[in-house]
Amino acid sequence: MKKTARMTFERQQRWFDAHRRSIEHDEIIYEPFWRVEDVRSSGIKTKIAHFSTPHRVMHLLSQNELWMYLSLVHMRYVVEIYEQYAIPLDFSIPIAKQLGVKHPVYVGSKQVPIVQTIDFVSILVDGSRVAHLVKQESDSLRERTMEKLAIQQAYCELEHIDYQLVTSTDLRTVKSENLEALFRHRQIPPFLHSLFEIWLTNFIGCLSDDRHCRTSDIIDISSGISGINFSQAVSFFYHALWCERLSMNWTQRLKLELAASDLGIYPCN
Repeated sequence: MKKTARMTFERQQRWFDAHRRSIEHDEIIYEPFWRVEDVRSSGIKTKIAHFSTPHRVMHLLSQNELWMYLSLVHMRYVVEIYEQYAIPLDFSIPIAKQLGVKHPVYVGSKQVPIVQTIDFVSILVDGSRVAHLVKQESDSLRERTMEKLAIQQAYCELEHIDYQLVTSTDLRTVKSENLEALFRHRQIPPFLHSLFEIWLTNFIGCLSDDRHCRTSDIIDISSGISGINFSQAVSFFYHALWCERLSMNWTQRLKLELAASDLGIYPCN
């Protein structure tokens, strides 16, 4: 059943209370206000692993949200990410009145206001918070969308949360595509750490011999020297890029048939 069916204040408050408890209590796995199954959409919706918390699933409601999430995960100073972060009605309703805009309500209902949500609130290593509002470029220019964004921005100002509007134009990049390919290689099992270091040393040696070779050939040679198969070496290569043990030109699509020099592959200091 969708959350919009037979909506009442009481039902919505129960969802909000569960959402807030998951933020305030570390022992509870975070519960986004909206889940993938709650939202009707013709676009791409995704469930993807949280970058650090075992068994936690991120609920992302568009391709743009997926790319935003991957961008945040790759920022080393981001230590936590909350998706579909709810604004209390006690804040959003007075803000809407003060701004002189209509607070969103459920379809078919004139009296039940919809809890407004921020696409992402990230926690940085210094404890500060940043809100990331993700919109299609065209949608961000619509008057009604701007009214809703104004409510969210005002809430962030009251709560001392930095506010960032990010559009599809910002996110639709080659780097986003590369991060999507690398994400599942972000971690390797502990028992492979030593082998990874051996492979990386051998790969860097092969890379220094001829950076103009195809990247796949360099990976293949390094896999043979390290005593592992090619597919494992490719996974190690992607892991090294994600963890910035190797650098690359992020404006170039990650195609292994290209020369390492064309991909801008270098060892990181």
